[in-house]
Amino acid sequence: MTVSSARQAFLARVKENRQRNIDLCGELVAIGSENPPGDTGPLADAIAAMLAEVPDVTVERIVAKEPAVNLVARLAGGRPGRRLVFNGHLDTFPVGDAGLWTMPPLGGEVRDGRMYGRGVSDMKAGVAAALLTVILLADFREHLCGEAVLTFVGDEETGGKWGTQYLLDNVPAASGDAMINGDAGSPSVMRFGEKGQMWIEVTAKGLSNHAAHVHLGVNAIERLTAALGGLAALRAMDCPIPEDIRAAIVAAKPVSEEISGAGEAETLQGVTLSLGVIEGGSSVNIIPDHARALCDIRFPPGLTVEGMTQAVADILATHEGVGFEVLASTDSYWSDPADEIFRLAAANSKDVLGHEAASNMRVGMSDARFYRQRGIPTLGYGAAPHNMGGPDEYITLDDLYAVFHVHAMTAFDYLAKAGD
Repeated sequence: MTVSSARQAFLARVKENRQRNIDLCGELVAIGSENPPGDTGPLADAIAAMLAEVPDVTVERIVAKEPAVNLVARLAGGRPGRRLVFNGHLDTFPVGDAGLWTMPPLGGEVRDGRMYGRGVSDMKAGVAAALLTVILLADFREHLCGEAVLTFVGDEETGGKWGTQYLLDNVPAASGDAMINGDAGSPSVMRFGEKGQMWIEVTAKGLSNHAAHVHLGVNAIERLTAALGGLAALRAMDCPIPEDIRAAIVAAKPVSEEISGAGEAETLQGVTLSLGVIEGGSSVNIIPDHARALCDIRFPPGLTVEGMTQAVADILATHEGVGFEVLASTDSYWSDPADEIFRLAAANSKDVLGHEAASNMRVGMSDARFYRQRGIPTLGYGAAPHNMGGPDEYITLDDLYAVFHVHAMTAFDYLAKAGD
């Protein structure tokens, strides 16, 4: 069988497995993997059992920190070549108050063209797509050069230190020549990068006294709020975004904002500041001598953690009694949207959608950043989330199939032998 005829046979197999993909995703949703507590063992074991039945697939169970379980599965092609990695996280947000759900939170129930359940969009649909892709590729391995690798991890929702970051630092097979990540997104948009991020704690000190004696005290909360007002200036910072990235954001706006909401393009091109927690004081009639706030700062390509840290320091230096600490941070990382993995995915998206997916940045973080940080071309391509993190989370079945189709066909095209 020639490579071109093998591709046609593989395409037919993908189309034949639409219902199997739905059933598989439902099975994954039904196995709870909420984080916290982050116990992905039962889900990892179920996936490992599925892969144990697939010829020529090896599976390694890796635990860097209990109870988060990671899996690395490998399928070798018929001859040496490139390595394509599928990365996905097994952990999900907590169910929350199950009484607010109208559908079973862990049911994977299908109704009116939708599948419901915690984590179905973030990101068990993407895990199902990658898993079924490798299962189907096993029957076509003689036509593949190199190998397909699954890296399924247990702690993305809590930062990735013991999941993707650990695997890339310690397991050579977790790295590759390209990576596909099926985290929440949209089949109409390929994500090639993410904004940088900083979480900071801002603290203010004052001097306590009775609230009637304001002349004898220093109010820490007032110092804190004044400092936070000063930090609002970060939103007006000049952002020297590389022109090709800015052009991609602008070009993707009509498609991307239809999915992600009006204002996404502006958000992607600027610095954002969100105040998540403010605390201080002990009593209504006591002048507070302490106060703190937790702030989330996101910034586009062209700015760095080092530069943003200095900008925060410069602003807060003008506020007496106020200091800050960086709790977590990452620079912005992106891949070349013209890379081969994006070209292949775009062509395959046209086959299933009727139009090519747009290319854009992502406002939030994912484990894709760890691959991009290492210079590995990384494609983000997942189902559009609805009610993600809230009651009745769902995706559409059309999205579920589109993600599976593009993952599978792009993997075949990337790994297929060059020429017949």
